[in-house]
Amino acid sequence: MADPLVEKLATGEWSPDRFRRHLEETGAPLVERVSADEVEVTFVDEPGDDTTVTLAVVIGPRAGFNPIDTEFTPVAGTPFRVLTLRMGADLRFSYVFARRGPTGEGERVADPFNPPPRFSECSVERFSGASVAVLPDAEPLPWLDRAEARPAPAVEAAVLAGELLGGERRIWVSMPPGEFPEESALPFVIHLDGTPDHSAPSVRDALVRAGLLRPCVVVLVGQPAPRRDKELLCNPAFSRMLVQELLPWLHHRYPLSRDPRDVALAGESFGGLCAGWTALHHPTTFGNAILQSPSCGYHPDLRWGTGSGELLRRTPVPTLIAEYLAAETAPLRVFHDVGELESSNTHSRWLDHVLTAKGYDTLYREFAGGHDYAWWRGIFADALLWCFPPTSGDRSQA
Repeated sequence: MADPLVEKLATGEWSPDRFRRHLEETGAPLVERVSADEVEVTFVDEPGDDTTVTLAVVIGPRAGFNPIDTEFTPVAGTPFRVLTLRMGADLRFSYVFARRGPTGEGERVADPFNPPPRFSECSVERFSGASVAVLPDAEPLPWLDRAEARPAPAVEAAVLAGELLGGERRIWVSMPPGEFPEESALPFVIHLDGTPDHSAPSVRDALVRAGLLRPCVVVLVGQPAPRRDKELLCNPAFSRMLVQELLPWLHHRYPLSRDPRDVALAGESFGGLCAGWTALHHPTTFGNAILQSPSCGYHPDLRWGTGSGELLRRTPVPTLIAEYLAAETAPLRVFHDVGELESSNTHSRWLDHVLTAKGYDTLYREFAGGHDYAWWRGIFADALLWCFPPTSGDRSQA
């Protein structure tokens, strides 16, 4: 069935100007509940003449935007095109519109009636600049909401000149709210795939101001795009760079704790794979690992999605899972999340079973979405709370 507002537009009860004003004031997409757990979601675009529009969402087998083949339908007598899909009412997801002109040229754009939220620029370019749909029963992410409303001050930028991997690497450091003497020993999290406008410092600030988190430093490590796929895939040299070059550099400049229980290594996707692998091999440095949708199906001899070949049981156990199986249980705490609707959740569930059976202190959760920064940015608050809960001496700085 058509959305009631689209019906008003189509019948002439609402003019295009009134419909446009409504979208600009209330936002998009349009959502109509059709059952206890389902809604119809109507996406609206105004692309111009002779342009086709389709939808791409971060839900599906591809680690990126998955295309929905159905084209948007023109609303007769108006400049608008619409697409209505039935969805679970608990979803939160990033999406873009794929426009194609009459000569075949194409572009992906955010929803013009639902601009990308703050922190939508990502180190992985294909995820950047997307709109986010939050359906009515989606789990709230209150600490991300607070972070977006009150972002942290600008991070301190620096350059790390290393020898193990060669070249220079951008580093951004964010101190927590408050004043801290030089003899402080603050906990800290190193976040891979860092950018200068990353959400992590702002999420941290919201939690610290509420008195729910020990003041901790956020270190954001730049990941040059041409080297990302090599460095983050269980690469011993990259892990040694973190331990032997980045950590001494940080300790020389900032009042950081040297207790591994006060140190977390975090990442998403390939970054989550790297965080889990590095912490396993360096548990006397990293006492906490934050794995957000980790690519734990990776093995150098596997293609992504080997499909029916796996039925023959001739494929190797993925690297991260195999190494946790083989190693003695490390003094390591692991926070691990994954989307219910992403193709990697089977391997994440496998890894969680291994960690639980091996006796790790671990927290595993699944969220109603895909391989998506829209969830990772908010659930990172839960990861910080897991790693650095307040002590009796901590006070709110709200």
